[in-house]
Amino acid sequence: MIKDEILDAFDALGFKMEPIDDFGYGFDYEGSNYLYLPSDNDEDFVNVCIPGIYELEEGEDMLYYKLVDKINSSMKYVKSYKYGGRVWLFYERELIGGEDLMMLLSHMILSLEASYNFARKAMAELKASDDGDEAADTPEADGGDESDDNAETNENDGGIEL
Repeated sequence: MIKDEILDAFDALGFKMEPIDDFGYGFDYEGSNYLYLPSDNDEDFVNVCIPGIYELEEGEDMLYYKLVDKINSSMKYVKSYKYGGRVWLFYERELIGGEDLMMLLSHMILSLEASYNFARKAMAELKASDDGDEAADTPEADGGDESDDNAETNENDGGIEL
């Protein structure tokens, strides 16, 4: 059974695989938690992921879409999805036969790690960009003072007249 061969390859690479109920197997690498998710329906399907790299807060839908788009369009082999209100990274692959499982799993893990580092940088940039956009919308960003007693509302265009 290929699942046993994959678990043996993880063991040979030095990973301690922890069963997680009926979900799969967890392991750690470089301070991050990973999951190997064997498929009951397709034993030639290999799926390794990093769960929950970012928890979405209320009102962050656009930030989520920007992050996922940036990851999915920039990184090879790894794709990101929302699962349970968090962003996850997945590397999925079909086994064709004769693969060196230790090399394959090493590549999957290193690709996921690189994608996680990319995602952290991308999220920081996106948040900074969003914060900058919000700051540009405030009167202070235009040099104005929101406590100006002389400000009147212009009923024609909804703007502020000084």
